[in-house]
Amino acid sequence: MLRSTLIRTAIAGVAVLGLAGCGGGGDQLGDSDAGSSPAPDKVTSLTVGSADFSESQLLAEIYGQALAAKGIEVKQKPNIGNRETYMAAIKDGSVDLLPEYTGAALHYFKTDATETEDQATYDALKASLPSGLEVLEKSPAADEDTIVVTKATADKYSLKSLADLKPVAKDMAAGGSSEFKVRDAGLKGLKEKYGVEFGKEYKTLDAGGPLSLKALLDNQIQVSNFFTTQALIKDNNLVQLEDPENILPPNNIVPLIRTDHKSDDVATTLNAVSAKLTTDALTEMVKRIDVGKESPNAVAKDWLTQNPLS
Repeated sequence: MLRSTLIRTAIAGVAVLGLAGCGGGGDQLGDSDAGSSPAPDKVTSLTVGSADFSESQLLAEIYGQALAAKGIEVKQKPNIGNRETYMAAIKDGSVDLLPEYTGAALHYFKTDATETEDQATYDALKASLPSGLEVLEKSPAADEDTIVVTKATADKYSLKSLADLKPVAKDMAAGGSSEFKVRDAGLKGLKEKYGVEFGKEYKTLDAGGPLSLKALLDNQIQVSNFFTTQALIKDNNLVQLEDPENILPPNNIVPLIRTDHKSDDVATTLNAVSAKLTTDALTEMVKRIDVGKESPNAVAKDWLTQNPLS
């Protein structure tokens, strides 16, 4: 999901993986940790947070409703903000649980990470977490960052790969979230790995959301970051540029939780959610939110009804 999150539709908002939805930044936790309390035998209440895009909010609702069904008192803290903001919240205990994306989170905690395979990325993430934070089992569902242009722009400049941007970027403007401007899975990676530097000023808009889409379709910007679970990519005939240098990491969905709230029943419930989530289902749910304007709460409830955890 650089959305982390993201963003297909969604995530659009979006968007995670944005984030998710999802790209990586620096480790804003510094050398500190989130505390060292052991996992408890029983958890009676917890707070679930989410990032500032619809897919993250949907996943937080699924997590929260699944836990509430097990008798746990759940408080939702949606739309906290970008990764730096919500990581600070889970560190200080403002929230206890967040939906995350393996590659984006890894690059947040370990800025020099080089893993490009799903399992290796997940294993490296587990090893990079500060004391007091853990990830549970990763889901097969994934939402990757993708860098897109319109079909007209792709045809005009013969664009197929991010490398093709280098000779023509001087005539272009990029736009999207504030994170896309500074993260490895964004302009920073484009410059370092592909030598791409845009000649026009960056336009800060949203994370794979309606502002970025409108600016792209109106040719106010020529390049932006969306997310592979967003239906709007296909619906608007956008072209996803290939990434041979792998600046866009794998982003399987994974719960990030404070150790002091990871009881066995909490972990078992969230692992069951992760096992049942699929990329196709996530794509459809995000479309219901971003296009159909349904609430994350209602869409999450439907999914849990259709996918009983036991």
